[in-house]
Amino acid sequence: MIKKIKTNWLAIALTIVVVISLLLTAAIWSNPVQYERTRDSSNSRNLNTTQSMGDLYLPTQVVHVNADQQQFLLYSSKKNLIATVQRQLRSCQLGRVSLAKSDNSDVYLGYLHQPKSLMISYPDSVTGTIFNETFSQSIDTSRVKQIDHILIPLNNPRNIYLLADHGYKIYRVRINRSKENGSLNSLVKGTSKVEVDHKIIHGQILLLYPKSFTLPVFGYQVTAQNIDTLSQNLISTNKQSSISTEHKGNTTTYRDGENKRVIYNHQNGTVRYENYVGRDDVPKSSQLASYFYSRIAKTGIPMDNLRYDGISDHQRTINYRSYVEGFPIFNTTGYGDIRMSSKTNGMNKTWLSLYSIQVPLPINQKPVRLPSTTTVFNELRANNRLKDVNGIRIGYLWKENTNDNTTVKLTPTYFVDYRGQWVDYTELQK
Repeated sequence: MIKKIKTNWLAIALTIVVVISLLLTAAIWSNPVQYERTRDSSNSRNLNTTQSMGDLYLPTQVVHVNADQQQFLLYSSKKNLIATVQRQLRSCQLGRVSLAKSDNSDVYLGYLHQPKSLMISYPDSVTGTIFNETFSQSIDTSRVKQIDHILIPLNNPRNIYLLADHGYKIYRVRINRSKENGSLNSLVKGTSKVEVDHKIIHGQILLLYPKSFTLPVFGYQVTAQNIDTLSQNLISTNKQSSISTEHKGNTTTYRDGENKRVIYNHQNGTVRYENYVGRDDVPKSSQLASYFYSRIAKTGIPMDNLRYDGISDHQRTINYRSYVEGFPIFNTTGYGDIRMSSKTNGMNKTWLSLYSIQVPLPINQKPVRLPSTTTVFNELRANNRLKDVNGIRIGYLWKENTNDNTTVKLTPTYFVDYRGQWVDYTELQK
């Protein structure tokens, strides 16, 4: 008997490993919608791939317009659509920029629906400098101040177009040379798509969904930063310093002198960092994109799924949000969300959470059917809510649960900009 065990020890060991793995998987997925608040991830820094500033500020949506001017939002779990377009544009040498048209909403809408084209869009305007950084270009940033969409004709393009929603500006950019032989036409094949339609409503560009459609449910592993490590990363400088700690109720405050402090909420895992740098060290508005990127990188928080999501407060506050396959993730507590501000009086603030999604996991859930945008608007109007809505988008809900686990279920739904906050539209029906 002992001789047989010695002979087959490798097979027996592998069998034991497989059985243990199956038992652990069953335990994790016995309740897939929950996650563990108290779990600290000491490996979160290792999980983070190196992200450049351009990657953080990548566009998030890909829309294909066919020969009949029908628009389709593309998404895929098999290939990174935005990265493919980024690689194609980086292979081009872009040249002269000219203003093709401005202040004409009808012409602008026509460009948004240009037949046989591919358009990638940002959730909010970016500068020409960010475009250059992201796509390794050197367009004239004194001419191109803002960009919301990048329009790429699919049939042997000699130009691309940069579109700015404010002022309906259309910039024509000459393609001097392209090193990439491939075509973006292949990107459309083998991807999932949803019919969409750009409209201008009350002067605002909105992406609407004219028909009912389905989107998949996603499962993800949740990781949590260690608060002590995060505080050290936020506060520490090259100089020697001592960090004091103060506990009060559900919060712990970490201080380094009078100018820096981190306030950690034990109950929901949220963090607020405040740092007074003085008026002389306040970055210019044009420097905030790189300034905030360096601050995020310093935290050690994984940036794989993190994207630029909007700018506000006189261009001094930038919001970053976790995305899944081009769709933003929302959570009422702010998980997966980072907001940074730099005031002209010298006060910097950062709001973030310890928790972030990392590893996609298989999940046995049927796709969710969502109504058309018209149906949503009618429901909001019936509840007298529509008058306070200033925007609408599709996203994924990261719903909290008191029974904790290390995984979360992300469910698609409509989110509306209701009185300045992104809210699940079903909450306004209650």
